[in-house]
Amino acid sequence: MNSSELLITFMDTITGSRSNCFPRSAMRVMLPLVFCSILLAVFVPSLRAQQDDGSPWHVPVKTVAIITEDDQGAPLQFPSIVFFDKTMDETYVVTGGKGRISVYGSDYFPKISLGVGRGVETPNGLHVADDGRLFVCQGQSAGKPPRLTILNGAFFLEKEITFADIPGAESFIPGRLSVGINGNMYIVPTNMPGALVLDKDGKFLRWLKPKDKVQVEEEAPVAGEGVGGLRESESLGDATEEGEPQAETPPAGNEEPQPRDQRAAEMEGLPEFLRPVTKEAEEGANVTDPAGAVQLTDVVCDSKGHIYLLSEETSKVYVYNAAEQYLFSFGQKGGSEGKMSRPRALAVDEEKKSIYVVDYMRHTILLYNFAGRFLFEIGGFGRSPRWFNFPADLALNRQGNLIVADLFNKRVQVLDVQFEASVSLFGPGDKSAK
Repeated sequence: MNSSELLITFMDTITGSRSNCFPRSAMRVMLPLVFCSILLAVFVPSLRAQQDDGSPWHVPVKTVAIITEDDQGAPLQFPSIVFFDKTMDETYVVTGGKGRISVYGSDYFPKISLGVGRGVETPNGLHVADDGRLFVCQGQSAGKPPRLTILNGAFFLEKEITFADIPGAESFIPGRLSVGINGNMYIVPTNMPGALVLDKDGKFLRWLKPKDKVQVEEEAPVAGEGVGGLRESESLGDATEEGEPQAETPPAGNEEPQPRDQRAAEMEGLPEFLRPVTKEAEEGANVTDPAGAVQLTDVVCDSKGHIYLLSEETSKVYVYNAAEQYLFSFGQKGGSEGKMSRPRALAVDEEKKSIYVVDYMRHTILLYNFAGRFLFEIGGFGRSPRWFNFPADLALNRQGNLIVADLFNKRVQVLDVQFEASVSLFGPGDKSAK
């Protein structure tokens, strides 16, 4: 009996009888097609990802959209901040240079931009509250100190909060902000440890300062080379399916990473904290109190009141409950897969019970479950879709798609990362931090 006869016999067995609608001649034609479909289902390539035990985890990633223009049709210049307003289904993007905020609709078409005329001059971070108010963390500008600017739903100035009179915040520069379920504002500065907690009216409540040991990280590369992670030019086997990163030779006109002098010229308009760290600048950067307060880079509050604080200094996420009681921390500093070199921002997916962290220097996005266990990472250095060039921020939209500020590729990528993960909230983690 040949292979076709064996397959026909197998199909007869699983169906219980031989179908009168499909004679043997038709089945002989269809069987190769069925067999090819099975092979494709088994061997279809997917994004290179790896679990914490070293085994592969095939994670399909599809490009939903790529934003490359602002509301005036000009190319995006160094998008450094993204935020998604789930109430209005809008994406906010902050670009370098002039520091404008561009707002995009659900179709990713630009609707409006906010600049100096609306009081937006030096945005470091932003948050849109459920009531439509826009909170903009701003640094010092001509004649104005560092401040928190609050606009109403129509983007008119409601109030501005300064920090000179707050204990311990005399030189405070607001970086990132999130509003908790009780209306409290959690503000992470760019220049000092901890997070400042204000009530819904902007009155000082307290400081939230996780304490931890700061470890000396692995040697950092020169700017533009990244740390660890996958590079677009590296082999990914036989990955050829559309929508997946794959090894390729850059076509004509797709330049290799630019020379350092040209990259330095590009970075002139960027804030200092967005510029890649060189090996020389890194020397001595880790001489820190071994058990002191940790400097933070991002903060996110979820719908249950949990507070997530991200530290680039320790490469950890510190998790607190709604009462601001410390629960646990997770993350490990390093330049290899599953570790964080320069984590810049995080996003919480409550539906999939997962946490995304963007690593600026490794050009990757790492994903953890709610217990703090590393699941996989996506991306790597490159210019094609689904690759990154110093990604600086990320957010999640209504559909659970990932919105990534791809800084030096001068674009915002919207990606569909297809996976499922579930774990009870919250599992065991590192309780050594305070």
